[in-house]
Amino acid sequence: MTTELPSLEARVKLYQIGQGFAALQFVQAAIDLKLPDALGDEPRGIDELAAAVGADPDALGRLLRALSCIGFFAEAGNGKFQHTELSSIIRSDAPWGAADVIRFGWMHVPMTVLEHTAEAVRTGEAAFPKVFGTNAQSYFVNDDPDAGAIFNRAMTANTLLLNNSPALVEALKLPPGETVMDVGGGHGQLLVQLLERYPAATGVLLELAQIVPGVDERLRAGGSLADRVELVAGDCRESVPGGANTYLYKHMMYMWDDDTVAQILRNTAEAADSGSRVVVVDMLLGADSPFEAVCTAVDLLMVLMGGGKRRSVQDFTALFEKAGLRYQGVTSIEGDQSVLLTAVVP
Repeated sequence: MTTELPSLEARVKLYQIGQGFAALQFVQAAIDLKLPDALGDEPRGIDELAAAVGADPDALGRLLRALSCIGFFAEAGNGKFQHTELSSIIRSDAPWGAADVIRFGWMHVPMTVLEHTAEAVRTGEAAFPKVFGTNAQSYFVNDDPDAGAIFNRAMTANTLLLNNSPALVEALKLPPGETVMDVGGGHGQLLVQLLERYPAATGVLLELAQIVPGVDERLRAGGSLADRVELVAGDCRESVPGGANTYLYKHMMYMWDDDTVAQILRNTAEAADSGSRVVVVDMLLGADSPFEAVCTAVDLLMVLMGGGKRRSVQDFTALFEKAGLRYQGVTSIEGDQSVLLTAVVP
């Protein structure tokens, strides 16, 4: 082992990682203080911002300087600060829901589970059930619905931020008269985009009963798309309704073990008509993607949460075949970290 001082790059990286949780909390503090909204579109001074958010000027200045070092806000000269692209997307009026990604990251649930990483790696056993006494899905729905609401909003944000949604919508190519079922589609943002892009198509949103009341207002009774969509409360692990031409599973299969995924796909194969498409949208493990660090982190998190994992094309091919579906192929999505994996019902 060399006694030579590590490189500057290695030392900087070490301390960036060591202070990573602090950085996350600094961003959360800015959100809690409503600092991104107070800054607005023009640079403002620290004293002016402190008065606007009800903060101590000296402490706020330190927060702003710390945040500017990680890309949130930038010094504009003369003691003023301005938005960066990163800080602007956590404003409350931004359409992306990015603040909820930060909120979920700092929430007590992932933080508590992460404390058990070494044990989970040592044993291969999920930490979440040991800590909370139930699985993650049940916990968010039944035990802590407030945390579940943050989780659901963060998943909605993922739809917008991790995907090139317009390219995904184009890649799905819904013919006139087709019905697409978004299974586990959360608040229905992707289904809204599909129905707006393909005005001759209809849609079904299948979600847990506790989530359906919070769907996008355009899909609810009286909404602009209500006459073209059916909202169905249900659990795809138990059954999937028939009647759709395309069954869409976006960023949900990674949450389940292989047996559960095979059962969901089998439920789909049994309910759907021959020739119906089954489309899985997911990040592939080992793909050449700028989000590879996110993908591998989620893959490990699934060990802690219990059951799920990221998969390769070969993994999905085997699961399709196990469920009685005929695998068709994989399609890249321009500017997106995900792919479309398509199978058909024989």
